[in-house]
Order: sequence, then C-alpha cells, then structure tokens
Amino acid sequence: MHLMTFMTIKKPSIWFRALVLGAQGVFYNAFFLSYLVSPRTCHRFVGFLEEEAVLTYTRCIADIEEGRFPEWATKPAPSIAIDYWRLAPNATLLDVVKAVRADESTHRFVNHSLANLKQKEDLNPFAIREPDMSTKGSRPGFTREESAAFVEESRQILEQTRH
Repeated sequence: MHLMTFMTIKKPSIWFRALVLGAQGVFYNAFFLSYLVSPRTCHRFVGFLEEEAVLTYTRCIADIEEGRFPEWATKPAPSIAIDYWRLAPNATLLDVVKAVRADESTHRFVNHSLANLKQKEDLNPFAIREPDMSTKGSRPGFTREESAAFVEESRQILEQTRH
C-alpha cells in the first residue's frame, strides 16, 4: 500500500511503472528462493531493511516539521491513504508519512522477532495477537525468550476469554 500511495501522489510515467513491476518480479522470485533456503536470514534481511525505512521516514518527518518541505506539510493526503490508514478527512502528506513509518516499525519488529526464533521448535508469537504500538515502535523485536513469554501470555488471555 505504501507504493500505491506514493505512486498516486507522484503519478509516474508508464515506463517507470513498468520498471517497478519488473523489479518487483525479480525480487519476489529471488526472495522466494532465498526463503526456501533460509527463512531466518530472509526475516533478518527484511528487519534491517525496515529499520532503514523507519530511519528514512523519521528524517523525512523531521524535514517536513522543520519547514524544509513546506508544500508537504499542507498537501492533502490522497484518498487511497485516507481510506487505508483511516486518516482524518483533512489529513496531510505529513500524516501519511507518519502512518507509513508506523507500518515500517511494525514490519521491523515482526521480522526481527521471527528471525530470533528456531523455526522448527518455536511458535509464531503473532499467531494469536500483536503487541501494542508502544512495544513495536520502541524496539527492533522480541528475543526468543520474549517471544515465548508473549506466546504464553497470549495463551492465558485466550483461555480467559473462553471461560
């Protein structure tokens, strides 16, 4: 959705869109084959990629808020972003960038957490529920031990709701 949002804003040429589609096709297949070989490495790679995205969007937000891109502070958010992230009707591009950064933070957290697990032994800590945004936004991921504790906590919550 991030790509769709920014393409809606930029409205790139058909050639640029074709290049993006081609790059996605190559990456998708390479990542698929890599995941078959080493899921842990793929999750770690994506975790680091998302860390860089969080840093980039954080810098972008700072630049907008410090007045370096005044047109971005007041430019209305596209309807695709307002609908997807449930933003206010008067949301701006700054609000969109903040929503995208929050998504990237979640992706970072989930992928680093999954990379810390033993794939054949550990349960997915996110199968039942997700941690709150203050947890996902303040650290890169769960350790293996924290994942196990989160799974147990989730089981207890699930048991309480069944009774």
